[in-house]
Amino acid sequence: MSILLQSKELEFGYGKRFAAPMNFELQAGEVVALMGRNGSGKSTLLKTLSGKIPALGGSVEIGNQSLNTFPATELAKNIAYISISRAAPERMTVAEFVGLGRMPYSNFFDGRTKEDLRIVNDALALLQLESFADRNVCELSDGERSRVYLAQAVAQQVKILLLDEPNAFLDIPWSHQLFKTLCQLASDRGMGIIVSTHSMEYASKYCNRVMVVDCESVPCGSWLEAEQKGWLEWTK
Repeated sequence: MSILLQSKELEFGYGKRFAAPMNFELQAGEVVALMGRNGSGKSTLLKTLSGKIPALGGSVEIGNQSLNTFPATELAKNIAYISISRAAPERMTVAEFVGLGRMPYSNFFDGRTKEDLRIVNDALALLQLESFADRNVCELSDGERSRVYLAQAVAQQVKILLLDEPNAFLDIPWSHQLFKTLCQLASDRGMGIIVSTHSMEYASKYCNRVMVVDCESVPCGSWLEAEQKGWLEWTK
């Protein structure tokens, strides 16, 4: 497997760091569960890894290149951060919103090419959103919007996907479908995915590894290692 994203002695937080410096590698083809108590810093870590907020120390690299050296357009071709707390745009249809994922590949004012339209339609189909294509995003439920946000990232064709509690508002069948889709994206497209979730059931069933944010460190390893070392004792 190739390394898509790595952190070296990374420190993250707002003024005060959440945990000790962390070293981490995200491999192509894997889905990593990110877990921790409320307020432990999971969202902050994801935002730091995506470049949304600056690191307090250390570095984040895509390939062997520092995240900070990427032009915005090139960074958008490599990595996407998705949070369902993102405000829904007004007077924009699902198809239009998903189409924004093609912006890094063309000027905003240019017409979409046939290839762009194909990629957008494929993303809508993958998330089973064809029947929602002409509806306004702001009219959808939180669960429906979470699928729309993911579809936009799929249309963006990134290799690294960071998701902040994407199943928080999904019912049980759609939560299973979401994680199956993430596994499919990782396997078929060689993506590396980190997904923050409070659900042990979905995380342990679908994710290859688990990363846990606590007040001391951010360990990451196999589920067997997590069990043996007591990383998830706080969930019991």
